[in-house]
Amino acid sequence: MDDSAFARLLALKDTMTPWALRAVVTLGVPDLLADGEADVAELARRTGTVPEALHRALRLLAAHGVLAAPRPGVYGPTDLSRLLESGHPMSLRPWLDLDGAVARGDRACVHVLEALRTGRPVHERAYGRPVWDDLAADPGLAASFDAAMERRAAALAPTVVAAFDWSSVRHVLDVGGGTGAVLAAVLRARPALRGTLFDRAATVAAARAAWGATPEGRRCAFVGGSFFDALPRTADAALLVNVVHDWPDEHAEVVLRRCAEAVGAGGRVLVVEYARPDDSAASPSGPLELDLLLALVYGGRLRRPDELGALADRAGLESTDVSAVTDGLILMACSVKEPCSRAASR
Repeated sequence: MDDSAFARLLALKDTMTPWALRAVVTLGVPDLLADGEADVAELARRTGTVPEALHRALRLLAAHGVLAAPRPGVYGPTDLSRLLESGHPMSLRPWLDLDGAVARGDRACVHVLEALRTGRPVHERAYGRPVWDDLAADPGLAASFDAAMERRAAALAPTVVAAFDWSSVRHVLDVGGGTGAVLAAVLRARPALRGTLFDRAATVAAARAAWGATPEGRRCAFVGGSFFDALPRTADAALLVNVVHDWPDEHAEVVLRRCAEAVGAGGRVLVVEYARPDDSAASPSGPLELDLLLALVYGGRLRRPDELGALADRAGLESTDVSAVTDGLILMACSVKEPCSRAASR
């Protein structure tokens, strides 16, 4: 038997490390270790857990370098655990907290076999309603989802600012823009530009409270609603960052069409998406994992540049420029086909 192949397969079957990581983050252990070392008894007391049980999870994470273990039964912070602290600007906690929306979706993936057999998302199978209805019904879950998306948006914002020619844009509509991390960065970099942030009402209210009083916030309108309905029609460019991949083709096409209608003839629609990897063995695992997760939880998928272009074409858009940048991102600029009326409807 090939021992190295056996070890690789054992690593792939590891179910405990991902869940131990989520549990320890949910308990707030990285925050408790932020100022230094603590023993298991103290950590168990402060997290309301059984010391021996907690010790087993911490020991496993220490073996992976997530925590330091300077002495038996004592744990401390590492560079990895710093990224799990609540106060870190790029904290991964919103993605791992089992009380939050993202990890709640992860738990639905236990039904992966059903998803493979039916081709349908399984979030409703796990929780009784589709993921978007779940968020709409629970403000706490929705806020945790927004926090996770904000982390990702903040990381992408510099790329979006640099990727497109904003010089001819007067007003940009950020559709499904979450709490506005990307739009705020664009407006900050372009002082003459005006913006509209469009997302769920509670999300844009949180954005307005967070940065509405800043110089860029004073040049921005904050509008709540559904992007399946008519969008505000004040902008000459619409921006979609990691929105299209959350939806199957028939829904994604409607979102793109609404954007085309909103900006009208002469307007542009700017799309930022992660690309679907090719089928080669060299494809990185991260996008492949995301592609499967989108299918299981959201019913969406990653697309190749040609697939994204075909989707835009059906929505009344003409792709004028498609480029790829680091981390597998697609940047697609589209113009609205003639004729396109802002009064058009589907």
